[in-house]
Parts: sequence; C-alpha cells; structure tokens
Amino acid sequence: MGGGTIVQQPIDSNDVTSPDTHPPVTRRRLNTFDSLRGNRNHLYLFVGNLCSNAAQWLQFITIGWLALDVTGSALHSIMAVSVRAVPTLVLSPWGGVLADRMDRRLLSVATAILMSFMALVFAILILADQMITVWHVYGYTLLTGIGHSINQPVRQALIANTVPPDKMANALALNAMTVTSMRLLGAILGGVLIETVGFHWNFFFETSLYFGMALLLIPMRTPFQEESTARLASPINNLIEGLQYILKEQSIFRLMLLNFFRTGIFAPLLLLLPAYTVEALDAGAGVGTGMMITMGIGGVTATFAMSSWGFFAKKGLVCLITLLSGSVVITVLGLSQWIWLSVPIMIIMGLSQSHFIVANQTLVQNIVPDTLRGRVSSVWHYEQGLIPLFALLIGLSASVIGISHVMTIYGVMAIIIGIVCLIRFKDIRSLD
Repeated sequence: MGGGTIVQQPIDSNDVTSPDTHPPVTRRRLNTFDSLRGNRNHLYLFVGNLCSNAAQWLQFITIGWLALDVTGSALHSIMAVSVRAVPTLVLSPWGGVLADRMDRRLLSVATAILMSFMALVFAILILADQMITVWHVYGYTLLTGIGHSINQPVRQALIANTVPPDKMANALALNAMTVTSMRLLGAILGGVLIETVGFHWNFFFETSLYFGMALLLIPMRTPFQEESTARLASPINNLIEGLQYILKEQSIFRLMLLNFFRTGIFAPLLLLLPAYTVEALDAGAGVGTGMMITMGIGGVTATFAMSSWGFFAKKGLVCLITLLSGSVVITVLGLSQWIWLSVPIMIIMGLSQSHFIVANQTLVQNIVPDTLRGRVSSVWHYEQGLIPLFALLIGLSASVIGISHVMTIYGVMAIIIGIVCLIRFKDIRSLD
C-alpha cells in the first residue's frame, strides 16, 4: 500500500514457540528459612536460641552423669536433672508478667548473662576440685532452673516480636528445629567432652554459649512488639489478667489443655527410657540412646518439613491428630518386646511431638494480643514443670506392675483422651 517497502525482520529462533514446546517448569522454592530472609533481627534471635538450646541440652546430659559420678546413686542422677523443673512451677508465671512489663530483649540478655556467670563459677569449682557433694549439683541445677523459668517465655514472646504474622509458623518451626537438633548435638558433644577432658569443660562450653546468646541479642530490635500496658497495673493484677484471659478465651483454653495432655503423655517418655530399655527390651544404654536418636531424627524431619512446606492439614487438626498418633506410639511401646520395633517407632513419636508443638504454639501466638503474650507464653511453658511429677507417678506404678503394663494402660488412656478431644473440640479442628 502507498508503494511502501515491507521490511522483513529476522526471526530469532529463540522467540519461536512450536506446538510441541512446553512452558518452562517453575520449581517451587523451599521456604525452609523464609522468616530469616532479609530479617537480621530474627536471625540474631534464631542463632541466639541455637546457643541457648545447646547450653540447656549440654547441661541436661552432663548434670545426670556428674551426680552419678559424685554419689554413685542412680536416684540422685535422676533427681538432679528433675529438680531443674521445680522453679518453673513457682516462677514461670511471674516470668511472663516480667516479659509483659519490661523490655523483653534486655530481660533475655540479663538472664543469659546471669546463667553464663553461674556456669562459669560452677566450672571453676569442679576444676578446683571443690565439688565434693551432690548438694552443689542440686544447688546449681536449681539456680539455672530459676533463670530458665524466666528466660524461656521471654524468648518465646520475642519470636513473635521479630517476624510479621505471616512468617510466624515458619519462625516457630525453625525454633523447634533448634531444640530437636541441639538435643542430638548436645548429647554427642556432652558425651565426648565427659569422656575426653572431664566434666568442667562442659560447663565452660555452657558459659560461652549463654554469653554468645547475650551478645547476639544486644543489637537485635523488636519491630513487631506493641507498647506495654501491663505497667499501668500492679504485677498481681497482671497475673490475674493473664489467667482470666486464658479461662475466658475458649480457643486459647482448649489449646492450653491439649498442651497439658501432650506434656503428660509425651514428655515423661525420655525419663522412662532407661527403665523401659532394661526391663521391657532386656537391652542396655546403647538401645536407649538409639531410641533417643531416632526420636530426634523424627523431630528434625518434622520441623524441616513444616518450615519448608507448611502443615499437612489445618493447624488445629494437626494438634488433635498428632496427640492421637503419639498416644498410639506409647501403647505400642508398652506392648513391644522387640528392639526392631521399639527403636524405629520413636521416629513417629518425634514427628508427632514436633508437629503438635509447632502447630499449637503458632495458633496460640497468632491469637493472643502482644500485651498478654509473655503471660500466656509462661503458662504454656508452665506444664514443663510437671514433667518430673508425671514421670514419678508412672515410675511408682511401674515398680508395682511393671513398666510395660504401665505404658500400655497409660497409652490406651491417652488414646481415649485423644479421640474425645478430636470429636468434641470442633472449634479447634477448624483453626488454621
């Protein structure tokens, strides 16, 4: 037209799409460390929690062996570990009050420095050969339990203060990963140090880990923390307000109740493993260690899966299903007399417990207002102080009718509780 010249542009073969050409496959990016990407504040907290959990598990492993070495008594070995939970029963709710009245970051730094100092003094006493009675062991464990009862709910609240709400589940899954992974590494490191250089080096390492946590939290900021209103009332009124909120908010109360059941059903198992291994499986410490390791593998696998791909169902339903699956594992262990069954099934226990904890914590932290977060978190952790009591009740029953029978009965009762909760808690089933 109009005598114009038509210029044919060269064709780039890369621009041609034939009918047989498929669009490029978009690979789904793993979200494992999503809450850490571009978030320096949460990275500081994550590494700090790694240090804190490593220190706790290092102490857990070492204290029992130290008490056994000092006294030659297995009872003192168990009690020295269990006494650490006693301060939680008394002080944990007040730790939550402090977390809502004070700067949470500075409170966590202060308690970490205090625990670092106590570990250093204890290590020096052992090195100077001044550790001559088991009462020193009890005293140290009790003092660190006081620090832990304050520090733990504060660190829990800080997770929500360093990430936006849409990253909460990923952040809590990563936090659970620090616990499960450090349980494995702490056991390995603690055992190697005891065998090679002696008890005191474990506490020197504990000193450095707590101090490292304090250093990491100093530059951290909490952009998602709301201004505290707790200081407008007295501490006792703060405590009452927190308890009233839990009792009035049905979903929070039921989530707390489920966590109470989880603590009573799952948590005593680690304390009972030595007796179960010897009596039910007719085996030694190697098999018991293997059961702990397989449980740890299940826990790490679960936290990796949750942080990477999320949950397999709605979070409330995850809580109910995994409470039931863990109860089934307890029952199977009670019926089992075979190592080939008891060791690998602990993977399911690890999967169940980690899924429950992360799902339950995520729901609680997303529902609770930030002004009450410390107090609610402290009540969530309060049940850990009851673990020795649960273990004692099971142990006393086992001394009468045997560990296998007790675990079977206990497991069946837990299954019944799990089924009732699954049916009755319709509101929890729908939470996500």
